[in-house]
Amino acid sequence: MKKITKAVMGTVAAATTGYLLLADLIDKLIVDRRYAVPQSFADKVSGADISSLADLCATNMKWLEGYGYEKFSINSDRGQKLVGYLMKPEKPSDVFVFGCHGYRSDGRKEFNAFAQYYLKKGFNVFLVDHVAAGESEGKYISFDRYEYADALKWLTFLTETFGENIQIIVHGVSMGAATAMMMSGAGNLSRNVKFIVSDCGYTSAWDEFEYKLKALKIPVQPILNTVNAINKHRAGFDFKDTSALESVKKATVPMLFVHGGADEFVPTYMAYLLYDACASENKDLLIVDGADHAQSYIDGQSAYEEKLDKFIDKFIVGNKTEVKQ
Repeated sequence: MKKITKAVMGTVAAATTGYLLLADLIDKLIVDRRYAVPQSFADKVSGADISSLADLCATNMKWLEGYGYEKFSINSDRGQKLVGYLMKPEKPSDVFVFGCHGYRSDGRKEFNAFAQYYLKKGFNVFLVDHVAAGESEGKYISFDRYEYADALKWLTFLTETFGENIQIIVHGVSMGAATAMMMSGAGNLSRNVKFIVSDCGYTSAWDEFEYKLKALKIPVQPILNTVNAINKHRAGFDFKDTSALESVKKATVPMLFVHGGADEFVPTYMAYLLYDACASENKDLLIVDGADHAQSYIDGQSAYEEKLDKFIDKFIVGNKTEVKQ
């Protein structure tokens, strides 16, 4: 009997240790910038073949660096230095596109293609590196919890620097889309924001993690609760404290939702949930058939730009204000 009890206890201890080690590894991979996600793991998680995009991304990055930009910085409420990059069109404009990038990306990498579209429109393009990304400081990615608060601070910086009457378009991709949607429901969202684009955003970080664990056939519990507990201790935030779905229920700014029809990283059904929940009187939805995660602009550029053109024509007025240079 004692041998059986010891064996059971040993099995339980081993299982518990295994769960804790797995939870610790998951936490490090998803939030800690110091831990690089192995490419094999990233491919398995995303389900996307990103190798075909490498040359296109390199070409666009070469163009962006050649175009040039002005660098700015602010400090977050947590004391971290955050970096942003301003690309100006040929003629002065009072329209600023504010880009929110996705998970483990950065502003220039995420928006090098969109930047070309917006600059041709004659708009300023302002790209930021969120906390723990690119040249910005910070150890932990917070899946929009800190990013959206930092983004609101950036908008204040833009109006104080370039004029109180500038017009702002907020455009977010993936985690950046969740960040943009969190901004949409904020009571202190700048009146200068004319519309928001949410491209392949999730309903909440918790929903996304739950979905991916199931897809990877990893037990959701107790793993997710354990990961959350570790994260609260290390990074100081609770995954349950943020929900794009709840935020869009309070949105008043016009919103365009875009999602790939073949997205298996952030599932397409989340786009429908977000669109249906959005309280804005002016909203639209584009599902790009066959597009994988964050590839809607690549696979459906014409349809994407047509939607953007309509929002710009409807909600952006001509350059009528003096822009600080």
